[in-house]
Order: sequence, then structure tokens, then C-alpha cells
Amino acid sequence: MGGFERLVADYQDHLFCDYDVYLLLCLEDRLQLLHYGKKIDSPVTTEHLLSHGFEFAYFVHPGIDYSGPLSPAPLTQHTPSFCFVQRHPDDEVPDDLFRGMVTHYSERPTSDVLRLGGSYNPAVFYKKRKRQSEDFILCVGRISPEKNQLELVRGYKEKIYARYGLPLNLVGGASDIEYFKEVVAYVDNVSVFCTADPEQPGTARSWRSATEIADLCNRARMFVMPSPSESFCLAMIEAMACGATCVVNGDFYGFDDGDLAPRVFGNVSDSEGSIVDVLDEALHRQIRIDSSKWVKKFSLPEIKNQLMPFIQERLHEGTGPELSATAGNRIAIS
Repeated sequence: MGGFERLVADYQDHLFCDYDVYLLLCLEDRLQLLHYGKKIDSPVTTEHLLSHGFEFAYFVHPGIDYSGPLSPAPLTQHTPSFCFVQRHPDDEVPDDLFRGMVTHYSERPTSDVLRLGGSYNPAVFYKKRKRQSEDFILCVGRISPEKNQLELVRGYKEKIYARYGLPLNLVGGASDIEYFKEVVAYVDNVSVFCTADPEQPGTARSWRSATEIADLCNRARMFVMPSPSESFCLAMIEAMACGATCVVNGDFYGFDDGDLAPRVFGNVSDSEGSIVDVLDEALHRQIRIDSSKWVKKFSLPEIKNQLMPFIQERLHEGTGPELSATAGNRIAIS
């Protein structure tokens, strides 16, 4: 759902578009292999995976149990493998299984660690020539304690809507049902709106497509991200690409502070005070910050120009005859 769904689609359709892409889902009780969305009925074993002759595997989810019975780690012994983690090093992800690590932030950088920002699709997220109504504030993200929407909605009606007449539009589904119930109590469909289904907030209909979100970003007066900590906020850079003024109040450790700070309004290295107060100040001062040109360095073509050379340089390091004989133009995203 949401950002992770688009991440996989972007890898498949843009970053790895020169390859035949398979998706390996590492679920709690089983492994499931898909080929462009179609399930493969054969049982997923190491032998089965190797029979496809993958040129490399790219792991994009850090929550895999690499020591468990369903671990896909044996694949990495025979196939050049790479792994993306939010922050490097990650205690649950052993570096020595991979040819290279990709991350938003590293405390232990080496030549085999690529620090890479998130990516957005410039064909979808772009600034229109003329911004439209600008009659609401936009917040896009999974409704969860980590995103901190409750702090935003608690004071929104009195401090923002009453003063500026701008309703808040919460876009995104939820997985933490108890937290969602606290947030949705403030949704009155006058001062605060929400796209999540109040009965089943985790369903797909609670989310909006990339095209729909891009349209909202182009119509919003401001985009606000209340999260106190973000590795790299994909929703924020998508809003930036549309020319929206972004208001933040947290630690965005996936960026260099000096690089990000002039492109948003608020705190980028720590959470200070309330996000509602930061938003209030931005509106009172009539702040407008257009970072659409700066954010282009995170567009898919620019990210591909960094990621693919990093992978290709390491594909055939230390490969034996068995791997060389089976390697083809296929990859697995796990």
C-alpha cells in the first residue's frame, strides 16, 4: 500500500526496466514468488530460485528474518545480492550477505555502501504551470504513531481552521487500529478530512493513487509532515516536486541538514514544540518555498544513474563458474 507499493513499481518499471523482474515476498509463514504480479505455483526453495538464473537479487525490506527457516539468505550465497536499509548499519541485516548496501544514512560508510535518497516519478509528480485553489492543508502518510498525526489533529480546528479557514486533508490508510481511532475522532469533515475507511482503514480504498496525490499536492496551500523522525520522507519530496511549501518538525536524518533546511519550513534535525504551532507560524508569515527544481536530484532518472553503476560494478566480483553459467537477464526484488 502507499509509498512501498510505488517503490516496488518504480524499481520494476524504471530502475530495473532493462531486466525481467521477479518479486519475492518474504511473508511470516511462507515465501511467495511473483512474476509481474502473477503467482508462480512452484514451491519456493533455494533450488527453485536458482533455477531462474537471476543476475542479481535486491532486498528492499529490512524486516526479514535472515536466520529463520524461511530465510532467503541462501540465495545470496549463489546470486550477487544487494540490500536497502533505512539506516546503516542495521542490527538485523548482516552486511556480509551482500555485495553492496544501499541506505539513506550510514554511520559506517565504505566503498560498498551507497548513500541514496528516495526516488519519485517526475512524469507523475511535477509542478503545474499555475497552482490551483490552495484551499486546504495536505498530509500524506500511513496513519500511525510514528507519523504523529494525532498531535496535528488535536489542535488543528482551533489553531488553524478557525484562523485561516483551511481544512486539513489526511491521505493514507492505517494499520494501527487503536491509534487510528484516536485520530479519526477529530475528523469532522469540516475542519479535518480523512481518506481512510473508518470501518476498515487498512484496505486499499483508504489510499490514493500516485496521480491523485500529485493532483492534491498541486492544489494544497501547504504540505505538512508531523513525524518527529523520518529516514527519508517520500511523500514530502513528491510534494516538493509539485511546488508545494513543506512544513516539518522532526529529524530527517536521510538528508544533510544544511541541504534540506532552506527547502522546507520548520525543524529538520529535531522536533521542537508542536507541529501545529510550526504550521501556524508558516501560515501567519505567508511562507512560500518552491523546491521543485532542487528536488529533481531525487527523480527516478537521477537515482538510476547512481544505483545501476553501483550494482553493475559489483555483479561479477568473486563469481564462480556455476554462477557465471546460470546468470541471465533476470533479477529478483525481495
